[in-house]
This record gives sequence, C-alpha cells and structure tokens, in this order.
Amino acid sequence: MDFDIGTLIKKCRKKAKLSQETFADLMHTTQSTISRIEQNLIACEAKFLARAAAVTNSQDVVVATLFSTDAALQFLQTVPMFIGGMFLWIL
Repeated sequence: MDFDIGTLIKKCRKKAKLSQETFADLMHTTQSTISRIEQNLIACEAKFLARAAAVTNSQDVVVATLFSTDAALQFLQTVPMFIGGMFLWIL
C-alpha cells in the first residue's frame, strides 16, 4: 500500500466539511501550511495526524487507511474484547 499522509489529512478535513482555512484555525496553523501538507510538499509529525483525526472526528478514516478496510473493521471489533480481557485479568 502506498501511504500518502497528505491525502489522508485531506480526507479527514473533507469528511468534517471544513475548508483549509477553518481547519488551519482549529489546528493552530496557517492555511498555507495545510495546503502544503495536503500536497505532500512538507512533512508532518504523527502527532499532527492524531490531532487532525481528533479535530475532524475522523479516527475511522485514519484506521481504515492505515489498515485495509477489512482489517480496520476487525481491529475495531477486537478492541472491546481486548479491553474486557484486561479488566478480567486485573481482577
């Protein structure tokens, strides 16, 4: 899979129906920076992607992109079982 972080951030922004300018304000940066990130002209850190997912409420987009869609669904179904198992183990 060819991973394109700029496209991923753009998908998150578009899912939230945000303009680059509005998204930039929420991310405490400039519209120009968002544009350059989306075009992969500049790199961003993983914490920027995490914040973008949170600001746009697009964690599902990130998970589906990082994994295949099928793997994402499997992952999301497994997490509650894992957390429940941890609680049983602790008790």
